[in-house]
Amino acid sequence: MDARTSLCQLFLSGAFTNYQLLLLARHAADFPHWQPWLAAGQRRIKPAKCAQQTAILTAVLADRPVAPPIAAGTQLLTVLDSAYPLRLLEIYDPPAVLHCAGHLALLTQRTVGVVGTRTCSAYGQAAAAALVPPLCAADVAIVSGLARGIDSLAHRLAMGAAGSTIGVIGNGLTHFYPREHTALQQVMMHDQLVLSPFPPTTPPRPYQFPQRNRIIAGLSHALLVIEARERSGSLITASLAQDANRLVAAVPGRICDPLSAGCNALIADGAIPVHSAADLLRELPDEAF
Repeated sequence: MDARTSLCQLFLSGAFTNYQLLLLARHAADFPHWQPWLAAGQRRIKPAKCAQQTAILTAVLADRPVAPPIAAGTQLLTVLDSAYPLRLLEIYDPPAVLHCAGHLALLTQRTVGVVGTRTCSAYGQAAAAALVPPLCAADVAIVSGLARGIDSLAHRLAMGAAGSTIGVIGNGLTHFYPREHTALQQVMMHDQLVLSPFPPTTPPRPYQFPQRNRIIAGLSHALLVIEARERSGSLITASLAQDANRLVAAVPGRICDPLSAGCNALIADGAIPVHSAADLLRELPDEAF
């Protein structure tokens, strides 16, 4: 196997951390000598895990597959590929491998990440409906997390406007979470693009969603928050976007509404207040990177 194929096999085995995969990818030119690089990173790994990883790596280096093939209609995108977005490499702990279903060409568009509360109000729904279609009309792809509330609404509004949308999920592509979004995810896997930084059969677990949020932030040229409580996952995603030097914007809301407290706090901290899609479009780069 070549370095890329071997990296994909190690990813699909589910036995290696993303840090280990990044380390091996960095030394892809030394692919036949990966064993020492792995050993250097195993000092704090439990003996049983170390033995498992050594056995898998030995098999891969001997050109023996260690994982079943991925489903038809899906593909793996690695940091060794020219199609891997450069902007994603700028984030902390970028995914070494992404399991993708749909159209990778969407990654070459300018993107706006849209996140917000899972319990959006009529105001949040109206704001999303006013902002997402004009962004799509300007050939901007909408990135979100296929979660309840603002996320799924943003995906649906983009598709309803004949636009492009990218979903980033916190589990493997063979799982659908939440279950009520099964049909939405299936449609997006065929007509749009869905990405996962996890092997196909990985179930959803709470500690995996921060990695999903980092990828949303990294893929977005700008991140728009539509309704968020004072302490919410959306504000964490906004913080990750700021760490990656992304533009952060928020929809202002009523001062007495808890669902607007997070957005108003972001604006007070320097986020761009968004009253129309034009507020975002004038700040976006002319080309994707």
